[in-house]
Amino acid sequence: MTPKNRHQAILYAVMRQGYVSIESLAEELGVSSQTIRRDISELDRTGMLERRPGGASCRTTILNSSYNARQVEDFKEKEHIARKIAEYIPDNSSLFLTLGTTLEVVAYALLERSGLMIITNNVVAALTLNKKTDFEVVLTSGYMRKSSNGLVGESAIDFVRGFQCDFLLTSTGGIRESDGYLLDYHTADVSVAQAMMRNSNKVLLAASRSKIGRQAVVRVAPMSAVNVFFTNAPVPDHLEEVVKVAGVEMITC
Repeated sequence: MTPKNRHQAILYAVMRQGYVSIESLAEELGVSSQTIRRDISELDRTGMLERRPGGASCRTTILNSSYNARQVEDFKEKEHIARKIAEYIPDNSSLFLTLGTTLEVVAYALLERSGLMIITNNVVAALTLNKKTDFEVVLTSGYMRKSSNGLVGESAIDFVRGFQCDFLLTSTGGIRESDGYLLDYHTADVSVAQAMMRNSNKVLLAASRSKIGRQAVVRVAPMSAVNVFFTNAPVPDHLEEVVKVAGVEMITC
């Protein structure tokens, strides 16, 4: 395993578990503890993780504590969804990718694909995706919201209008169970996502079970605007019927 691939594996393990020990990484990757210590020191210097006694953890760089909480919320469920999406996306596709911690997990899973072009306002996801030499990663313009590490604003929307992509990969703050309407919390985030939705050939929604029935104040789009809905089983019967009536394919993970 090359140092680059080893670093990627370490970062993925840290993101998945929050904290990993040097011993467990050495055993998993088949190298010495000293090699892992050197890797962790290098990744710590570049700011990609934080060296801890006996191991490493995610670096806390986000001021908004609620965002930190979302990074670990339902992580296993998000990981299952991300893998299914990565299997669904064909190589050599063009993608829009919106904000959200779910999409950050999807970005890691997409590293298994080849030849993707990704247009995104998600800075964290862009840094992950840019590790692949055969990916073309394009960041929108805009101003960065500290609570999401995302680029938003009119310039971001104008930037998005210049592209037409095969797919949009998006999530949502909440899904109204009564009619499947997608909801979110910030108009700035939603406006960019809506622009991407309009300029996509196919909309893929990634939302863990905890989003179902969760209330939020900003209306994003009806369920009928989605082509494929990736979520975790079981799905409430009423919502399952709403999704079916809307003509949306649902993939449970």
